[in-house]
Amino acid sequence: MPIVEIAHVVELIVVAGIFAGTISTYCRDHPGPGCVNKRDLLQDLAASPVMNNARADVGPCNVPKYNFDICNTQLHDQANRGIKVQTSIPSPGVGRFDNVPPACMNLAVALSGSCTGTGPRPVPCGSACMQYTGLTDDQLRQISSYLN
Repeated sequence: MPIVEIAHVVELIVVAGIFAGTISTYCRDHPGPGCVNKRDLLQDLAASPVMNNARADVGPCNVPKYNFDICNTQLHDQANRGIKVQTSIPSPGVGRFDNVPPACMNLAVALSGSCTGTGPRPVPCGSACMQYTGLTDDQLRQISSYLN
C-alpha cells in the first residue's frame, strides 16, 4: 500500500475517533432526544411486545409454530386427496410412519419430543417414511395422533 493511501487511512481513523468521541461526550452530558443509551435500548427491546410475542410462537424443541402449521396444512391437504399416514409397529418400541408429508418429515425430532438427543431416535426410511426406535407406547400414540 503506498504511503499516500496509508496516510488517508490514518486520517480517516483519527477523524472518525474525534467525531465518535464528540457525539458520545455530548450525549453523556446532554441525554435526551437523539441520544440513546445502549442499556435503555436493550431494556426497550426486551419490553417490546413484538419481542415477547415472537417467543410465544415457538413449539416443541424451540421450533417456530409456523412449521407445525405447515405440517398440519399438508396433512389436511393429503387427507382431502384420500391419502392417510400409515402407522405400523415392526417390532416392540419401533414405530414406522409412511406417507408423511415433507413439512412433517422436517419435524421428526420435535414430534418425538427427543430435542435433547435422548429418547426416541427418528430415522428416515424413504422420502415420505419415518421410523422411530426407542418409543414408549405413549410416545407412539402421541406421534400417531398428531400425524392422523
